[in-house]
Amino acid sequence: MKKSLMTLALLVATGAYAQSVTLYGVADVAYNNDVKKSTAGVKTETNDVITNGLSTSRLGFKGDREIASGLKANFVMEFEVDPSTETGGIAKTRVGIVGLSGGFGSVSFGRRNTLVKDIENSFDANDGPTAAGYLGDNARESRRNDVITYTSPVFSGLSADVQLGFGATVKETSAAGVVSTTNDGKTGDSTSLGLSYVNGPVAVKFGTETVKNYSKKVDVAGTSVAVPTALADRKNDALGVSYDLGVAKLYFVNTRMKQGTEAAKVTFDTNNFGVRVPMGSFTFSAGISDGKALLPGQAVKADMSGLQLSVWYALNKDTTVYGVYGKETIKHASYATTSEDKTMLVGVRYKF
Repeated sequence: MKKSLMTLALLVATGAYAQSVTLYGVADVAYNNDVKKSTAGVKTETNDVITNGLSTSRLGFKGDREIASGLKANFVMEFEVDPSTETGGIAKTRVGIVGLSGGFGSVSFGRRNTLVKDIENSFDANDGPTAAGYLGDNARESRRNDVITYTSPVFSGLSADVQLGFGATVKETSAAGVVSTTNDGKTGDSTSLGLSYVNGPVAVKFGTETVKNYSKKVDVAGTSVAVPTALADRKNDALGVSYDLGVAKLYFVNTRMKQGTEAAKVTFDTNNFGVRVPMGSFTFSAGISDGKALLPGQAVKADMSGLQLSVWYALNKDTTVYGVYGKETIKHASYATTSEDKTMLVGVRYKF
């Protein structure tokens, strides 16, 4: 008995049973003023308090355990929360993955960010506030269910990601052996590839994804741009570059989306430039965006533009007071007037 207890104590002391679990989260509440002008010239104004001004309010758990020499099991469970209303509670699962990591890299299973979203997040100078003005995220999904993601080790600054998504569509085959066009087992399936290079002050990332038989509207400046009614594959690409000058950091990200047949194609192509300047407890950020959008049934492309300015003041390492101003527009010959969206945010973010 004594030997067993001594052996158990030794194993615990040497880390054989070591397990790390972390509770983390973000509480972010902001005053939001949003003014939209439609393509018909109608204005609407919203004044409210939101829980995702600079970052979405969330609660998460993550952990890992070494299960063999050089091999770890790990998990992340992260939930969006709404602390501003009585009935908000947990709104949805943001991330839910279980995986393994080691010398081979890492592999995870479950719901998580798309590779294109991760790239856009990395190269958004304003850190992705809920405000108009950044056009880089208009045409992609943030997260996807039922995905397997592999991340390679880093070799001389280079690494790669591969992500396979399953749309969970039932495959239906008739008695005659004919596969249903609606229940084909492939709708919503996705394949994604990401490449990354980081060397000192320079970072470059590229990602591409294809989603089978996908249909989702795209909103720009408060205007909903419908995708083709006939389901078709959607392709999203993102290329990001940043350079850290020390006194400032420069950002660029190009995003492209294409979906539909030649007769009813929708395309988006945006360029987003940003700069972030830390000055003591203050951080100043600015971004400008421009782009072109081919709308359904139109030969001439729409023009898009965006502007986003933000200032953050760190009260301490956990708490930030911030203000954000954003504006974006889209204009087209078929519109009676230019559609416009203006946002102003003032809020507090606390991380733990």
